[in-house]
Amino acid sequence: MNEYKKQAEALVEQMTLEEKAELVSGFGMWETKGCERLGLTKIDMSDGPNGVRKQLDYYDIAEDKSVQAVCFPTGSCTACSWDVELMKELGVVLGKIAKKHRLSLLLGPAINMKRSPLCGRNFEYLSEDPYAAGEMGAAYIKGLQSTGVSAAVKHFAANNQETRRFSVDALVDERALREIYLPAFEKAVKEAKADVVMSAYNSLNGEPCTANKNLLGTILRDEWGFEGMVVSDWGAVTDDIAAVKAGNDLKMPGFPKDAAGIAAAVKEAALSEQELNSAAANVAALMLRHSNQNEAEGDAEDDETCHAFARKIARESMVLLKNDGLFPLSKGKKILIAGEFAACPHYQGGGSSHVNAYRVDSAIDCFAEGGWDFCYVKNLDDRAALAAGANHADIILVFAGTPESEESEGFDRVSIDLPENQNEVINLLADTGRPVAVILFEGSALAMPWKDRVSAILAAFLPGEAGAAAAVDIITGAQNPCGKLAETFPQKLSDTPAHLYFPGDRDVSIYGEGIFIGYRYYEKKEIEPLFPFGHGLSYTDFAYGGLRINGRDAPEPLQIRDDEIITVQLTVKNTGGLAGKETVQLYVACKNPEKKRPVKELKGFVKLELAPGEEKEIAFNLDYRSFAYYDTEIHDWYAPGGIYTILAGASSADIRSKALISLQAAKPLKRKYTRNTLMEDILKTEQGRNMLMPLVDEVNAGPGADKKSDEAYMKMIFAMPVKALAIVGVPLEKIDALTTALNAVESEER
Repeated sequence: MNEYKKQAEALVEQMTLEEKAELVSGFGMWETKGCERLGLTKIDMSDGPNGVRKQLDYYDIAEDKSVQAVCFPTGSCTACSWDVELMKELGVVLGKIAKKHRLSLLLGPAINMKRSPLCGRNFEYLSEDPYAAGEMGAAYIKGLQSTGVSAAVKHFAANNQETRRFSVDALVDERALREIYLPAFEKAVKEAKADVVMSAYNSLNGEPCTANKNLLGTILRDEWGFEGMVVSDWGAVTDDIAAVKAGNDLKMPGFPKDAAGIAAAVKEAALSEQELNSAAANVAALMLRHSNQNEAEGDAEDDETCHAFARKIARESMVLLKNDGLFPLSKGKKILIAGEFAACPHYQGGGSSHVNAYRVDSAIDCFAEGGWDFCYVKNLDDRAALAAGANHADIILVFAGTPESEESEGFDRVSIDLPENQNEVINLLADTGRPVAVILFEGSALAMPWKDRVSAILAAFLPGEAGAAAAVDIITGAQNPCGKLAETFPQKLSDTPAHLYFPGDRDVSIYGEGIFIGYRYYEKKEIEPLFPFGHGLSYTDFAYGGLRINGRDAPEPLQIRDDEIITVQLTVKNTGGLAGKETVQLYVACKNPEKKRPVKELKGFVKLELAPGEEKEIAFNLDYRSFAYYDTEIHDWYAPGGIYTILAGASSADIRSKALISLQAAKPLKRKYTRNTLMEDILKTEQGRNMLMPLVDEVNAGPGADKKSDEAYMKMIFAMPVKALAIVGVPLEKIDALTTALNAVESEER
């Protein structure tokens, strides 16, 4: 129990019913209701997560009615840094800014999975991979909460679309939920100790997330041990009483009529006072944690310092997707710069995360200040000006991307294509024969039909207010690019995993792709993406050494117990002429004939900086979960024995080193045998074969020819449930004795 919980419970015992009801109902848009009589002060909160968006008017949520603050890169950008220390530092900086504005709670990070590139809120989310999202999200939370400001990790859970987000029911099978959509939240709770979890708008498997006892009670609190507060997304609660019963502690926004309704429900026995006390204590504990929020402003850096840090993050996060030697640019070349984003970049998304930026950099200003020889055509529809500029240019830079109207909370994208005039201009300029580079400002994956016609592509994502300057740093060589994709870029929309299911049929969205999202899908289907997960280029080169397992070379599979922590080591060397950073990604592959599993899964990554010629050794630790899948029969994680491949690479498609291990499964998979168990499943174990085959032999020894030699016949028989033996004369008593004996063996082995 956290240090404030007992004190909070004692205070709740002294409260009136009405005071407790007020505590869980919120107070207006951005604060809770305190209890002055007991010295319990309210807490103030603000939207995030890529900046502090404190509203100047509590009831006016217009994007320009918030305090002026530095706008940092969005999650889709920062995740591409693959730098947990940088992410933690971002959390610290945001925490200090929040304290300056006397805020106790910042709503973020957003760690939902990028199921489809069409999700309108993908710019806020970190990755298509739960491990990557978990690591980066946990680092952000640790940094933010180290300043005394609480993080509200969101949106729990399966909030992967904006279309009908208030009413849609996400139908996710148990395995996909556990392997894909919950692990990042699990890490945020167990490792980063997030103070607050935000319940999502959508329903999950028939129950609203704000009133989902399995999600908020069984999984979050009972299994993961969460002791903090659950707050609803704004306007997500449709049944106040059901929400409190399920474990949603605080409804936001809240108004006096809400508290009155909850108090009345207790009096009418529709809600127990114990359930209300539990929710009120969780809210009160958070209030106690922040009881001194109004005492001091904190020690936030000035806006210029924060702006410089925003530029640093953007530089570390942008991904050089393609480079045929054009970048970094050389002085002395005449440049045509085309596109409005060069002067007015698309640097953030719309909706609750939209920050009233301190100041916004312009690439045109940066080129001018650097003394570059260029001409600028802002309007891509001015084809005459573009033709004239290209005629006198040595190099062409096109600043393109998604319009601001397409990247926002509240609605999904309808396409992954750029606006048609941008594609036309890129092709027309490529027709000139001059080298063309495209700088993209986007919240998620885009199609690039002109990819093979241009010399360089830089994905800036939505890089915050200093993003344009950061892009110029990379283009001109002031920064060696080191970002890598945290999501796969597909060739076309129809290649994407959820294409047949997204966004669903009215209020039902079936997650038919199961565990196969992102690179898991492309690799399993053998579909070549436009750019693979983890891809990103540098201006230098890196060489990978061989893998060592537990300090040993592994020419043959090493025998490993499943309860061991395995250490994987390798060396990485900068073989080029520039200092640079490389993100080494570690994947685990398992071929399991009994369960469909991804070709490989990310289980570790390290970003390291190397001077020219420098070599460093890095190490990864792999535990039981690194090899396990979620088994829906036992409702737990299970790592079967067998051969696993450990792979280290520069991307999911660029594997540099491999090693094999032979995992010895000490924990057998406990099965429940019944009359309906298929005979082929019983035959998978030695005990099963020894017990079942005498019954089969008994049948084959009866009237008629011995069928054991008829392969097709036996396959048909073994595909039946064991109760089918009763049809050919085996007494049900014998069949039940068989399943009882098998279950006894399972219990003994367990």
